[in-house]
Amino acid sequence: MFLTVNWTGVSTLCVRVHSRVSIVRRCVATSTSKRGILDKINPFKDGKGDAGTAAKACPPIKCCDDVVKVGAVEIPMFGYGTWQLYPPYVESSIEYALDIGIRHIDTSITFTNLQDIGTALQKLFKCGKYRRDEIFLSGKLPYYSMKPEEIPRIISQYLEQLKVDYLDLFMIHYPVGVVEDKCSGEYLPDPATDHIAVWKEMEGFVSRGCIKSLGLSNFNICQIQKILENASIKPVNLQTELHVYNQECDLVKFACGCGISVTAYAPLGSPGLIQHLFEISGGDNCVGYPLGNFSVERIGRKYRKTSANILLRFLLKKGIIVIPKSEKPDRICSNFNVFDFELDSCDMEELEALDKGKYGKMFTNNVWQGTDKHPEYPFEKT
Repeated sequence: MFLTVNWTGVSTLCVRVHSRVSIVRRCVATSTSKRGILDKINPFKDGKGDAGTAAKACPPIKCCDDVVKVGAVEIPMFGYGTWQLYPPYVESSIEYALDIGIRHIDTSITFTNLQDIGTALQKLFKCGKYRRDEIFLSGKLPYYSMKPEEIPRIISQYLEQLKVDYLDLFMIHYPVGVVEDKCSGEYLPDPATDHIAVWKEMEGFVSRGCIKSLGLSNFNICQIQKILENASIKPVNLQTELHVYNQECDLVKFACGCGISVTAYAPLGSPGLIQHLFEISGGDNCVGYPLGNFSVERIGRKYRKTSANILLRFLLKKGIIVIPKSEKPDRICSNFNVFDFELDSCDMEELEALDKGKYGKMFTNNVWQGTDKHPEYPFEKT
């Protein structure tokens, strides 16, 4: 059954989604069915990982196999993010995420864990527990390799380290390219960044079969439009920071209107980034924690759900793909438990009112340091 995403009465965006973008609603089953979570599973078997974070017994959860369909490409709506997923936890966390029903794994070579993810997947493929075609794998071109001649090497690294023959989705990670300063070893913005030349080179790998589809990450409306005007193969997905404090209504509306699906990274407001920035600078978090917001917590009590459940359900209800990350089994399970309730229109209006506009964005020049002077810097400056 094909269901076009319906924004009317749900979101202030109220956009008409392009005919090439729809939600495919497949079967809904409890987690006690074929590949659901097992109550007694311990993903930290064989002494790997921290036994103190081993899985708690999870009750059956309601799973959903919904995918966003763009042309022939089907992207599972609930994915698993791998930023800050460190080696001791990778193998067990990947298996656990798949065991509860997640079929979308988002990766980046800049996360420095591709090799471990590949090892985890290869073990699962070899034992017959899962097949490669059951899992949607995405990767990104790093901003330090934003040159056409660098792309073959980067794609080869992805395939080699993940131990697969193809990626389902390959994105430009960030619109600003950088080059290494030979004297200091630091990366500096590259004024010669050419999105079109990079995109054309990526298109060649789609025709060769080792990339199934292409996408963009952290691009703004003007940059997306430039790609659309010059591309032979259109982007199927835009990955960008989205959460209740940073809802990017105009960007989401534009992407959907162009037939581009949208993926939210940091859908919970990225507690990991906040901690990371505090550790390196001791700075305060000026945006705040969506997980601790009063309205989010109140709505959570209303449905007997966690704040994370409310934040994820809010985005899913808008037809936005989510890729939360956790290495803790009980939290992976809890995050995924969002398909057995619906937010009503009053809930949605209250959550939409939390948008802080450009002041709600967390991933800015504090992450992409030194790129705000580049002409392709994608974010509105505060």
